[in-house]
Amino acid sequence: MKSLQEIEEAIAKLPAKARRQLVRDIPALCPDAFPADGWDAILHDATPRPALASLLDKLDAEYQQNHPLLCAP
Repeated sequence: MKSLQEIEEAIAKLPAKARRQLVRDIPALCPDAFPADGWDAILHDATPRPALASLLDKLDAEYQQNHPLLCAP
């Protein structure tokens, strides 16, 4: 399980743009686990998730503060 934990930690450290790209790429990486229409429904679900959005914003801010050179435009 150490590898899974390392993957989760690495994903948590990604900037928001990279996490969004990973979310878009996951179906291609794991085609058996994600039916095409099922993942589209998740990606296009407009249900607000304020707690998740707040957590992701906090993680982004922390990452940018700790890695300013990596986050420069």
